Amino acid sequence: MLRLAETLVMLAAGADEQVAWCRRHGWGVDELALDFDWARSWVVRNVDEQAPGLLSPLLHDVLERIDDRLEAMSGEADAGTWTPRGLAVDPEWEEVRRLARRALAEMAGPVRVPRPEEL
Repeated sequence: MLRLAETLVMLAAGADEQVAWCRRHGWGVDELALDFDWARSWVVRNVDEQAPGLLSPLLHDVLERIDDRLEAMSGEADAGTWTPRGLAVDPEWEEVRRLARRALAEMAGPVRVPRPEEL
């Protein structure tokens, strides 16, 4: 679950922290979504198999909403969204951040949520 919390921390972070994270790892902005997609699919599947009920229905719903939002932001028409400037000015990112904060609040009991600078 820590891996999922880590990717949510970066989705919830401000644009400056997100850009710094991408630069630290040598990745493009789209890695924020790719990292979430991987962590969500792997962690949720494994936790649901090994500890059914540990992830609440609310958390499942919020994760699905984040995934839907990121998918809606994808495509050639939204290429500007996936740039450092897009992170700072595109209102869609604010909604992703809000949803990620909500997911983190739902996870706060079973997982110690890291700070962005720890990632």
